[in-house]
Amino acid sequence: MIVRRALALAALALAASPALAAQERPTIVVGSPDFRPLPIAVAAFQGEGDAGAAATQTADVVRADLVLSGLFDVLDPRGFLADPAEGFAAPSIRFARWADVGADGLAKARVRRGPGGLEGELHLYEVRAGREVLVKLLRVDGADARSLAHRMADEIVRYYTREPGIFATRIAAIRRGRGTWELVTQDMDGGNQQVLLSERSILMSPAWRPDGREILVTSYRSGRPELWAYRFSDRAFRPLGRHRNAFGGVYSPDGSRIAFTVSEGNVTDLWVMSADGSGARKLTSDPAIDVSPTWSPDGRRIAFVSDRSGTPQIYVMGADGSGARRLTFQGNYNQTPQWSPRGDLIAFTARDERKVFDVFVVAPDSGAISRITQDQGRTNEEPSWAPNGRLMVFRTDRNGGIQLVVSDARGDRQTPVTSGKTDLAAPAWGPLAP
Repeated sequence: MIVRRALALAALALAASPALAAQERPTIVVGSPDFRPLPIAVAAFQGEGDAGAAATQTADVVRADLVLSGLFDVLDPRGFLADPAEGFAAPSIRFARWADVGADGLAKARVRRGPGGLEGELHLYEVRAGREVLVKLLRVDGADARSLAHRMADEIVRYYTREPGIFATRIAAIRRGRGTWELVTQDMDGGNQQVLLSERSILMSPAWRPDGREILVTSYRSGRPELWAYRFSDRAFRPLGRHRNAFGGVYSPDGSRIAFTVSEGNVTDLWVMSADGSGARKLTSDPAIDVSPTWSPDGRRIAFVSDRSGTPQIYVMGADGSGARRLTFQGNYNQTPQWSPRGDLIAFTARDERKVFDVFVVAPDSGAISRITQDQGRTNEEPSWAPNGRLMVFRTDRNGGIQLVVSDARGDRQTPVTSGKTDLAAPAWGPLAP
């Protein structure tokens, strides 16, 4: 039965494709001056058999994901006028009822338990055109309704933006306890937190390998900072490279190299090595302190922090260490740069004269700076970009406790995604899910 339904869905999608290609489908152009969130209704999902609770949770998470994206105006289900029992075939849907509540898009789904996991049959409709535009059968292992919801939300975003969604991605961070440091990961909306490592020695600066298979961290297991890698496949945690007093490592976009910082005596410079720890060589030789490397998306440039001008500022150089130039000239304490995957912006933390930390972005070519946070607590720091470059996550104390906030690239929409009950630091947004 499941196989026949999957084949029918695939046939429907293939049959619909030529017709849809002949019509202009709505596209959300993010960043356009005419951008408006698209009004979308997410109907109550239908649970088959004993999957009623899973269907409800899946629908709730899909709505929350779409709200968090900032791309959609997700309509309140309490205002829906359509019959909850209406079907999934387009002729059975009274699209006028959905148009009356202002919906341009409509999402429906069936959720059921299949062999070894949870299945969701997602249907997406264009309300004003009165047609079905997407049918997708999705499966997740176990009974993880959240994962199923994230994948559904990704499909909706992909349809409207022609870009991959980022709801199935994970964020790594360091959680500080009493005498412990933990490497944790969580869904991008703060849910499903998992502890990968729990250490009595300091852990710092997590950074994902681009394929998502490992996380690079700075560990003080030996009493000094060293680069270590946590591997997901077998939970191995191993040192990488031969440098002591090495910290802040980050993978190049193709995963072949690691840029990092080494402190030797009174000198702190940037280095680069192969991803297996071999072939290390120095990139900077300035008597100043050079730290916090971050790669451009094409791997040709590295931005970093240096105090060679007298105060910590953001600099950019070639990936071979050549042609270093100062990028920021405003403020006297700029740090933690993170280059956007889109290449157009570098996010960073700046401290002002009141000792307040805020998040800013700077264009790497023009040097134009925009402010993301202001008067939102005393600490907003350590930004990290989502893999699509549309959102970022950073650490804040705005509500009295340490929280992680997800923001768009302009700072117009900022949403706390953790409760503030634990101290999370150095968030690192992981790559797109395979």
